[in-house]
Amino acid sequence: MRLCLLCLVSLLAGCMGRGSDPDRLPPPNVPTDLVTPVQAILARCRQLRAELSNALIAEAQGRGCANGKLATVAEILEGSRSM
Repeated sequence: MRLCLLCLVSLLAGCMGRGSDPDRLPPPNVPTDLVTPVQAILARCRQLRAELSNALIAEAQGRGCANGKLATVAEILEGSRSM
């Protein structure tokens, strides 16, 4: 058992050579656009849903206004025909 411990200690000492620090490489040059955080997709989906609902409401209001004008024109035309 003592022999195994001595072998283990000597092997570890050989692998851990004192005073031999490995050469350190400089940090890699990473572009800043790869490091900047991206807006969460859920926040963007909520924003798109809000824009879409606003567009749908505006379209429905515009269609209602146009249909009201057409109804008024139809009433005027029917009134002029009956005269």
